Amino acid sequence: MNLPLIHSFKDFDRYYVFDANSNSIFAITEREWQIANDIERGVITEEGEVLIDKFRKRNLFNTPIINKIKHPETDALPYHLGRKIQKLTLQVTQECNLRCDYCVYSGSYRSRSHSQKRMSLEVAKKAIDYVFEHSVDEEFINIGFYGGEPLLELPLIEACILHAHTICGDKNVSFSLTTNGTLLTVETYERLVKHNGMHISVSLDGPKRVHDKSRKYTDGRGSFDDIMKNLHDIYIKHPEAKEKINFLAVISPNLDKSCYEPLYQMEDILPYFGVNISYVDTIYSESVIEYKEEFSSYYVQEQTKVILYMLGKIDKRKVSRLLYDSFNNTLLKYERLRQIKEIPEVCHPGGPCIAGVHRLFLSADGVYYPCERVSEISEPMKIGNINEGIDVEKANVILNIGILTEAECKKCWAILHCTMCAAHADELTFLSREKRLSGCDAVKAQVEDIFKDICFLKFMGFDFDAKTEEVE
Repeated sequence: MNLPLIHSFKDFDRYYVFDANSNSIFAITEREWQIANDIERGVITEEGEVLIDKFRKRNLFNTPIINKIKHPETDALPYHLGRKIQKLTLQVTQECNLRCDYCVYSGSYRSRSHSQKRMSLEVAKKAIDYVFEHSVDEEFINIGFYGGEPLLELPLIEACILHAHTICGDKNVSFSLTTNGTLLTVETYERLVKHNGMHISVSLDGPKRVHDKSRKYTDGRGSFDDIMKNLHDIYIKHPEAKEKINFLAVISPNLDKSCYEPLYQMEDILPYFGVNISYVDTIYSESVIEYKEEFSSYYVQEQTKVILYMLGKIDKRKVSRLLYDSFNNTLLKYERLRQIKEIPEVCHPGGPCIAGVHRLFLSADGVYYPCERVSEISEPMKIGNINEGIDVEKANVILNIGILTEAECKKCWAILHCTMCAAHADELTFLSREKRLSGCDAVKAQVEDIFKDICFLKFMGFDFDAKTEEVE
């Protein structure tokens, strides 16, 4: 008997099975869950045959026929790279006035370190021209500025914006900038936002006690007070800044217990600006990065508040603003859990973006990468340069990273929900099959946790399809 591609799990005293071929979750009895566990492990008993037959009568539990691992956009990649590039991020400098403990350029990651390199205006203009020439079928283009600390090169940024506006024609062009905020004075803010379409993201990890643990000047001083003064001055003079500025909070594993509550209760510093959270990058780290168990417990507590809010059990004011996005993220994850007829015969795990299209990144020395999060000393991630443009073949390898683990991917119940991009396989000189496989268990655990959240909300009566509530 050809085995179905399923995954059984339980949530408290409720039992479920995920049928990968139809991308659907079903409630089952405890005994059926035990049988499904056996089937998942390849053990078929008489009861297992009966259960498979029961579901197949409903056109479920059919064995997927995956003949080939191939990204669905593979054949269209030359078209995307030739006419549909959507975003360009320019690393205008590799210098920074801070030395944050967890920074990927701090020396504890397999990447470049801080340097005096800066992007020339000639290189920047050439990259902007290239993107406009290769985005003729896109209505919207975003140009981002990145570092190091990009505001160390404010005149260069302004020159880039003016050049983009000069050549954009009737295309809608917007701009984004990620800054540590220490140089974001009122004058600097005014110089940036006088150009239409500018959005600024400020790195702020929490209240002073939290932020200053990691985000320090070269002499060891914390940067919180300077950032808050800048933002206060901007808001007093320009209340509309709340539409143009948001915070990026990196939650560091070096926090102690005394920091957890202040971290999530940021109302004193976030009355007007939005915030997104991320976690310290682990992919290229030279050491193991682990969050303390007590932190994980506190996070679960805060995440539970989000679920209670979604169910209408608590007021939104009791939910940490750091986790507001969890609401929309859960809705998005549910959207990806829609029943299908079957897994396509030619498919690919869900992780990779279209390299060079969605988040094209140009380093200060003129090398193109798929995005700003990959290592700048990685040979596989160098997908082109300012003189030769993007190498379609190198971008194709990154797009089709699932080929590296084709046999395992064909048999994986989480294939449609995988989140691993090529960076998870990057050994700097080659893309490693073993390294990619080493991350599979963690991804499957994350997918199962998502399924459990959705099942719990459905059990409690949450109407995903109605989507009557929205997060500000």
